[in-house]
Amino acid sequence: MTSVHLDSTSAAVQQAAAAAGLELDGAQLAVLPLLARAGAAAVSGEEVTGSSLYLWGPPGRGKTWLLDAFYDSVPVAEKRRLHFHDFFRELHARTFEGYGRKGYAQQSAFAAGLDALLGDARLLCFDEFHVNGPADAAFVTRLLRQVIERGIVLVATSNYAPHELLPDPMFHHLFEPGIELLTTNLQVASLDGELDYRSAGPRGTSGFAAGYHLRAPDPAVMETAGLRTPDPAEAAVLKPGTLALEAERAAGGQLWFTFAELCGSRSAASDYLALARDYRHWVVSGVPDTTHEDPNAWQRFGNLVDVLYDAGCRLDVLGFSDYAGSFPGIAHPIDLARVSSRFGMLTVLPRNQTG
Repeated sequence: MTSVHLDSTSAAVQQAAAAAGLELDGAQLAVLPLLARAGAAAVSGEEVTGSSLYLWGPPGRGKTWLLDAFYDSVPVAEKRRLHFHDFFRELHARTFEGYGRKGYAQQSAFAAGLDALLGDARLLCFDEFHVNGPADAAFVTRLLRQVIERGIVLVATSNYAPHELLPDPMFHHLFEPGIELLTTNLQVASLDGELDYRSAGPRGTSGFAAGYHLRAPDPAVMETAGLRTPDPAEAAVLKPGTLALEAERAAGGQLWFTFAELCGSRSAASDYLALARDYRHWVVSGVPDTTHEDPNAWQRFGNLVDVLYDAGCRLDVLGFSDYAGSFPGIAHPIDLARVSSRFGMLTVLPRNQTG
């Protein structure tokens, strides 16, 4: 590992910030040497113990931006940058796709699935690392063990400190082996700057940040957002998974659902992921006030915000008139804070406001 590699990675990330009109804050600058060390290990192929990095902190502090800039700066072809949710879902599907067949072996299926997803990767970047359920604990632990044993440089971002993963006290002990793998084999660093850049920064003009929150979607506000109420003839039934969903509109890259249809049904994040590949502009109308008592519906709505943010899709929300910055639901406070931070990127248009 050479100082040339370390210096080039740090310089490339800072150049990317300057090109984007950004100035890295003190907390972001403090983790640059750790990112540079990981990049240098991936380039050199030397022993990676202590070079992999687990970067955690509150939402909106720049973790994802830093990960993207770092990934682009590392001059190796054998690298993968993945959202943890997508990767885990696909690996899980590949591992169990042969379940019930003669000769099926879970251990070998897991290794084969991992081979197919990672290939010859020397650098693996995970965004939004999390473990929320007991069924995932052993699976993620096996994933970590395989990545470490293969000598892959791992850089992961998370809203959770390692010891906070799988926070349910009834099941937390199931992931303690995984926590030990993380804390023993990765540098753990927090990115805890005071400013939430999603909430404080200027509104975006593309992707998720191009969307609007229309608290009272009257005609003037709808016109400002460039929206037209669907005609009944535009309704379409879509089946991204096992569940059929009726959209008010599914045309021209726009997908329009009512909250009751999308979130009141048993839809899943995998449905949103599949549809987001073809529809880059989503509208959800009829979103109730926060007094709506269905916790599962709020969980699905939060999952939708996460998926569309990560996919870079525009989201317009019609209703949700009493939202005051704290996302409703019974999810873990860390997850609710992340969704609140992302939802706060939407431009709010109250009744009769046209600018």
